[in-house]
Amino acid sequence: MNSVQNKLILIFTICVLGTIGITGFIVVKYETALTSNEQLSEQSKELQNRAFKAQIYFKTQIQEWKNILLRGYDKPLYDKYFSSFLLYEKKTRQEVELLSVLAEEYPELKDNAVTFIAEHKKLSRLYREGLSVYNTTKYSPQIAADKQVRGIDREPIKLLERVLNVSTKMHREKSKSIRVALKEVKRNLATIYIATFILLAIFFWFSVKKGVTQPFNKELYRKHQFAMTDGLTGIANRHAYNEFLDKEIGRYKRNNSPFAFLLFDIDKFKYINDTYGHEVGDNVITGVANLLKDHIRDVDFIARYGGEEFVIVLPSTNINAAELVANKLRVLIECNEFNFNGKRVAITLSVGLAEIKINETKKELFERADAALYEAKNSGRNKCVKALH
Repeated sequence: MNSVQNKLILIFTICVLGTIGITGFIVVKYETALTSNEQLSEQSKELQNRAFKAQIYFKTQIQEWKNILLRGYDKPLYDKYFSSFLLYEKKTRQEVELLSVLAEEYPELKDNAVTFIAEHKKLSRLYREGLSVYNTTKYSPQIAADKQVRGIDREPIKLLERVLNVSTKMHREKSKSIRVALKEVKRNLATIYIATFILLAIFFWFSVKKGVTQPFNKELYRKHQFAMTDGLTGIANRHAYNEFLDKEIGRYKRNNSPFAFLLFDIDKFKYINDTYGHEVGDNVITGVANLLKDHIRDVDFIARYGGEEFVIVLPSTNINAAELVANKLRVLIECNEFNFNGKRVAITLSVGLAEIKINETKKELFERADAALYEAKNSGRNKCVKALH
């Protein structure tokens, strides 16, 4: 490879490696950030859950206090509601205490939680004083106890609502930060890939302009042609024949455009080989192939099917027109002088013709043409025979 090719390959390699490296760096960086954000989000979610539970427990505690006042005349009910009151008083404080421990990194939340705990302790003391009034007052104890504690729960309720609002806001902000980080990752990766695509497009454009890719294209074309070309005659081989005939049958099915199929065989070729040798036999095959190829249209297709057999496909041609072409080619070969080592070798062809039929396969078409060729051979050679429908 020349220096231009080496430089372009170097640029291509740098682009690819650079893309991989930058992509890896961004992925690692943002995976770390996302993991951190997810941990913070989980922590904020737990804080929010603690605040919700504390609110529920606190409301239940207040309700149980009211139940005591309303139904305290019944000793079993009094004991039941008082036990429930104590339970939810304890649960409320536990939840907020745990919340305050988790909220070390969030001063606003922690300060409100600590203040609530202090107010809650004060509230609990006042509730107990209210119960003392309730138990010692003979007339209308509920009214007396209610006056003792009326309004004392307002401040704790406000504090707890503030705790809940702050924790909910924190959780939303953390969740939003994760979404923002994900969008940033996608945006950065998209930018990198677009930039890489542009660089590679420039690279290939420059490669084509400088003709760097031509050797590769030529090599691929050469290999394809080699695979599709008969090594002796230089015309298409059986692989190319199969590919072309498949396309022609497909075109016929789509457009209902007929085509003719000619199968040629060199008469008494074994005799030529045995008499003059294989080298002369090869020269005969090559000469016949060149003459046939030079006297057909550009749209027609010729291939060596195998041995001394040749195939010609005539697109957009019916059987009658194909017979005229086949006889012209047959006479051409018969009249041509094949001289080898000063000796004239008479060469003739037998031809089987067939026109494609509806729903006919490639194999069936060949078999009909082959049967016609067999008849031409058996009826004297050097003639054209049309296949039966």
